[in-house]
Amino acid sequence: MALDIVLNRRGGVPIRDQLVTQLELKILDGSLAHGQRLPSVRSLARRLKVHHNTVSAAYQDLEEAGHVELQRGSGVFVRRAGVSALPEAKGLDEMIRLALHAAFRKGFSGADIRAAVERWLAAAPPDRVVVVDPSPEMGELLVHELKQLLGIPATACTVEDVAREPGRVAGALTLVLPYHVAAVRALSPGASVEVVTLEVAEPDRRAVAALPAGSIVLFLSHSPTVLPFASVFLRSLRGDEILVETRLLATPREWKRLVKVADLVLTDALSTEAARAAGARRVREVRVVQPSALERLRDALTIVVPRAEPPAAAGDHRRPS
Repeated sequence: MALDIVLNRRGGVPIRDQLVTQLELKILDGSLAHGQRLPSVRSLARRLKVHHNTVSAAYQDLEEAGHVELQRGSGVFVRRAGVSALPEAKGLDEMIRLALHAAFRKGFSGADIRAAVERWLAAAPPDRVVVVDPSPEMGELLVHELKQLLGIPATACTVEDVAREPGRVAGALTLVLPYHVAAVRALSPGASVEVVTLEVAEPDRRAVAALPAGSIVLFLSHSPTVLPFASVFLRSLRGDEILVETRLLATPREWKRLVKVADLVLTDALSTEAARAAGARRVREVRVVQPSALERLRDALTIVVPRAEPPAAAGDHRRPS
């Protein structure tokens, strides 16, 4: 790449400053385009017959001014004039401006953007939690825990329910397992969605690890979704050293005898009482919502969400391309 740079070695202006000024002007007037790679330090130094340290210092000045980006191992590249991405924004006004410009570039009309902004201006923090899961039992288990932990209304519905009525999650904090995030977000793009993963807390891991070899462990759950996960977890932790049994709370004939001989009975929050009533010797309740997830959910409950879903045909109102 040829650069038309003229250096005056007798004018009293440092070579470094002349180089910075001329490169800066070429970037600002578009002669050097966004993403364009500049010559290497040594290449430009040879061409201009200056010390390579002078070119290196000029490039550093341009980087500090936000005109170029130094990518280790790749070279020096021209940056777009001004801030162009949300992570680069230095204030809330700049973030909003970037978001609005991005929507306009995507083809949304001014009316669409204005309507969306008005929905968000009328937004408020979530007033309830909605658990979305294909399994009613998993939904019931999460709702039970959330009501105890968060102290706000919580209900459950299926993905099909949201497909029929997207407004069910409007104004709510929507909670899903990782497998269903994409489906829920596609059905209700404006929803505030948080993910909860099936995990086992460290104290529960230690309790299983401390069992003598040959122990019998029963995992009792209200939800069929939990049982395969529990089985894999327990076997991966101890292998064949312990005998692992998993049973559904809804099938008491399959677990009522087993619960009395098990060395450890792990239960979910909806199964603990039944296990104790059936004569379990040692019961340990395992929670789906771990403390780290609970802290994240509490933070999410402070962020505003729209009370109404955007019109279903909003995508049809984009500007003609």
